[in-house]
Amino acid sequence: MHPPGTALTRWLIFNPTVLKPKAGVSACDVLQDRQRQVMAAKLEFLPRELAVTSAYLLRYRFRLLFASCVLLTIVFGWPHPPLWLQWTALAFLIVASMNTLRHKGVMLSIAVMLGIANMGLVLLEKLIDLPAPLSDGFGLIAFFLLVVYALFNRVIHERPVTSELLYGLLALYLALALAFAAAFHVINGVFSNAFASAHGPLQLHDFVYYSLVTLTTVGYGDIQALAPAARLLAGAEAVVGVMFIAVAVARSLMLMSDVEPLD
Repeated sequence: MHPPGTALTRWLIFNPTVLKPKAGVSACDVLQDRQRQVMAAKLEFLPRELAVTSAYLLRYRFRLLFASCVLLTIVFGWPHPPLWLQWTALAFLIVASMNTLRHKGVMLSIAVMLGIANMGLVLLEKLIDLPAPLSDGFGLIAFFLLVVYALFNRVIHERPVTSELLYGLLALYLALALAFAAAFHVINGVFSNAFASAHGPLQLHDFVYYSLVTLTTVGYGDIQALAPAARLLAGAEAVVGVMFIAVAVARSLMLMSDVEPLD
């Protein structure tokens, strides 16, 4: 019988590069160190195998979230995916979000409720004819915006700059694209002739593609925003895409070089 997770659990949670002070230790480093100590203390009461698994999930939380965002982008970007695949992708994102937000009680509860509500709407859409803004719109927008907000708060306070932080930035980028795609889908359902396309009526998978090319400022031109609200949102997404790269690079450089001595 193995003892509860102690040294091994602490080794898995504590990144050896977290505290490498030269002239001093920043307040942010101390805060993160204390958070890891609290989490390690909680895991020590679990069986060794469960503690190790939980520690791995916590340490690689951004990688799991990025993988779930990639899967959901592929599923929602594919024409008419099967119901089981949509449920699987949404469930994976919900679980990954729970793993990332495990220390945020209220935000975690809201994320779970929104995720389950979206899974229910996906099922209900197969049974009855729901308006597009309801089935693939408002619920997804709220869920993705919550993920974006939570990720942004975690990423800007993450120390130091590691590969895990980069995965968090990538997940944030894809979550932004999915949120804008859902918003475009809502606008297309509310306003007639909001978008023009040579491929016929536009669906959610078309707006996932349109959101990705707009966020990266590529803009192939095969889908055009015509309504004022659609044009405003498309322009805003292009600006956000450029600002995201600038802010991400600036923040990464700041985290690598900024060491604030404690009083």
